[in-house]
Amino acid sequence: MIKILIQSIYYQFLMFFRIKQAVFFTIFFPIFLFIVFGSTWGTDFDDYIPFLLSGIIGMTIASDGLFAVGPVVKQYYSTGLIKYLRKLPFNILIHFSGLIISRFAVVFLTISCLCLTSFLLFGYTVSLTECMDYLFGILSGLFVFSFLGLAVAFSGIRNKADNGIVNIVYFGILFTSNAFYPVDEYNDIIGTIGHVLPLNHILSILRGEGTSLILLLWVIFPIMLFLFLFKNIKFNR
Repeated sequence: MIKILIQSIYYQFLMFFRIKQAVFFTIFFPIFLFIVFGSTWGTDFDDYIPFLLSGIIGMTIASDGLFAVGPVVKQYYSTGLIKYLRKLPFNILIHFSGLIISRFAVVFLTISCLCLTSFLLFGYTVSLTECMDYLFGILSGLFVFSFLGLAVAFSGIRNKADNGIVNIVYFGILFTSNAFYPVDEYNDIIGTIGHVLPLNHILSILRGEGTSLILLLWVIFPIMLFLFLFKNIKFNR
């Protein structure tokens, strides 16, 4: 099983770098946002750079998990490949876990570039403690948002509504979160919604503030929903 998982991770990693659009939005776009927001407000507020850095990392984790995994599943379905995944001689979770772990490697590369940009442009050096928080946050966040992306993809895959659903989910989670500024300090209702959704809890891990029971529920719920939808999906061909 370990050998199969390693092979799956390797091939998924190679496939990513063949898609130029994915490389741009996963690696270069977060760096661009970090430079723009950091240059605009970072010079006036010393604490904003580390706050923004963790926020951009959280945004990247959510985007990569939701948008990188779901489209792959959609391609499996449109080509008819997905029905053969049920007949694999190993658990389907191993295949998709390999896909998710490969995303971990890509996001780790992005975060390394963000930390380097933080040091070169803003003079902020990420500490070892922050690095450990980032690693734990990446691991937790990618599993949550990847399986959430899988669940969304399967919920709308028959009527091809998954793209619209995943956009609503992503922007709803992002704009109610504390990724770019503390939303809960300005609007209690939006802040409450944000604290129910998973991104704020991933941001808490990235910022060294610990985790919560709500995040544990977000770890379990998308996996159970994905397995249920996968086992009950009907194929026309």
